[in-house]
Amino acid sequence: MNRVVLAIRSNLPDEMDWALQSLVRMSFETPDDLHFDRYPALAPALVEKLNSADQFRDIDTYSFQTNDGKVVTTDDDLGLFGATVATEKVRKQLDKVLEAALVLRNAAINPENARHLSRSQVCVGALVKCLTLPADRPSLVELRQYCLDIVESVALFLRPTSSQDSLFRALAGYLSSDDRGVLISALRAIARLVINVEANLLQAIDRKVVARICALILLDDEELLSVCLDFLYQYTAAPENIELTGEAVDWRELVQQLIRLLLYQAQEWPQKDARLISNMILEKKAPPSQPPDLPNDLVYELLSFPEPERATQWMRACFEEDPEGDVTQIALWKAYESRFEEYVKQGKKLLPAADFIKNVTTAFRRAAAMVVTLPGGQQKFIIKGIHPREVPMSLKGELYVKCQWSSTSPNWPRCTGAYPSIKDLFAHILAVHVPPPPTPAPVLSQQSESQPTSSATSSAPIPPLPSPTTNGNVGISPGPDVPVTNGFPAQVSRPTATEQHENTSMSDAPPLSPISALTAEPVQESTAAESATQPSPVPLAQHDQQPVRYFCHWNGCTRFSPHGDADRRKVISHIKTHIPDADHNKPLPYNSRSPPLQTTASGTLTLDTAILSQNVVLVSKSTMVDEHGEATGIPLTSCLILRNVARSETGKRLLSGLETELIGVAAVNTPLRNYIADLLDVIEEKRRTIE
Repeated sequence: MNRVVLAIRSNLPDEMDWALQSLVRMSFETPDDLHFDRYPALAPALVEKLNSADQFRDIDTYSFQTNDGKVVTTDDDLGLFGATVATEKVRKQLDKVLEAALVLRNAAINPENARHLSRSQVCVGALVKCLTLPADRPSLVELRQYCLDIVESVALFLRPTSSQDSLFRALAGYLSSDDRGVLISALRAIARLVINVEANLLQAIDRKVVARICALILLDDEELLSVCLDFLYQYTAAPENIELTGEAVDWRELVQQLIRLLLYQAQEWPQKDARLISNMILEKKAPPSQPPDLPNDLVYELLSFPEPERATQWMRACFEEDPEGDVTQIALWKAYESRFEEYVKQGKKLLPAADFIKNVTTAFRRAAAMVVTLPGGQQKFIIKGIHPREVPMSLKGELYVKCQWSSTSPNWPRCTGAYPSIKDLFAHILAVHVPPPPTPAPVLSQQSESQPTSSATSSAPIPPLPSPTTNGNVGISPGPDVPVTNGFPAQVSRPTATEQHENTSMSDAPPLSPISALTAEPVQESTAAESATQPSPVPLAQHDQQPVRYFCHWNGCTRFSPHGDADRRKVISHIKTHIPDADHNKPLPYNSRSPPLQTTASGTLTLDTAILSQNVVLVSKSTMVDEHGEATGIPLTSCLILRNVARSETGKRLLSGLETELIGVAAVNTPLRNYIADLLDVIEEKRRTIE
């Protein structure tokens, strides 16, 4: 290798030809054997040849003699009418410089060689000199490309201090080039040059150049797209750069394109059998151990049926088909007997136990009575094919809606009311859990208090009111964490004098038996619960102490805890988000062999039943990943640029309303899921900061 170095420095044509050709062949065939650290004199010798490229600045110029005898030099190729200035000797010298540049280019691919070259100021100066040669010289195109490749490898180890750095300015001049190869190399070199520099060098880039790079991502060119995104990532890493571009760059359009690139070249998963997918992602919920409590209105309807129709309707209301479920025969009979035991004393007859068990197949065709032998030899009599419902079902086949109002306080128990429709549930919530604010009670005169109730009120048949537990009356005794205003809980409205008078007359009337009440006009559940929860009136002097506070305790919700909210409309609007959809209690077919929709113990459609009945197939889209399974490539860079944009002052305006699209991408693109989650956190944090 020492002889090669001496041959290069000799400037003897034959020696240089042999040395440079040997190095070119070695750098191509065995680049790992070419180490500048082992041969300290090799790199300076090659850089010395590269540093002599300044003599080719006027190459490819032509001269000709005019009619008046003057010699004119021009850059235009005049063909036969002109004579080239470059002699054959100059051409050979240029070839030697190109060979030296090629060896440096191949050797710089090795990071150790690139680090060695970055420590040489002479090498960096030679690269700057080559890059600043006239760009319109065809003979210098190859030399310029070699130098750009060398800078691309060396840039990671350079630390320019300002935007006036000669190498940075030389590279920035190529960002307006129309040559695709030059533009890609320049963008890649600049991105690597500034990656480890704290100073904001890219601030000096012309705004029109940035706008042009943003427009280039619309092209269907993966390599060009990748380097443009790398540059934009470094550019947006400094939030002030986004603000300085002004109207030159349409950042909102860029954000839309970046969201599109989050699924760039995404591959869809092969469609799998829906049953396999459901088995992988779903777990079946354990059914209740006891049948649900029936509301009084449903009990009254069942009492109007004779046996065995009453038993059939009761089983359908309290149980549902389940091929894997079972209920002991004695538990099934005892549940039926205990529910109607009080009405047997009033003359109602129940179906005998033996006939009741035989009647199970009438209610459920797929259910069957069988005997199971236990390991100890004992026999267990069960009904195979059914299990208890979580909420009852009406005689029309509609599921009741369960009120899930509860609180973390032990003194404020869970509401257990069930209602035949969403409308009735909402009316119950408004009347019992979020009542209107109390109004001062008018002072009644002694004459009006002594007046007897009307005959219509006293003579109207009134069915027995349900117990507070059955109807979800949870507003009677507040817990210690519930604020009390006006002498009673904030969630309970104080009745008016008229309501109090009516309640008093109703409580004085003798209760009717449930059987005789069947002919009376039915009473709404919410009205009954409202009547049961009326607190005693308080003096008017207590009314101006503090405003009523409202809460949401649906399934333990703490949205307005612990201080509540005085705006009742705001709380009601929030509660609506908890209430199930309107088709929650749609009619269900009885005994259908292949029902289009099936319900679980909770009375709602799960993903399992939806997949099995409607043949829904889950499809995911996965973008590029590395050998460790982590996201990489264009989608990852696009997500990181969006995160940089979100951190700027205009990030809230640019990304406002796009959270749904980002969540949609995260739902199907698993590799990017964590990165999009970080992006959403930045958007939310920026929104809170600005607000």
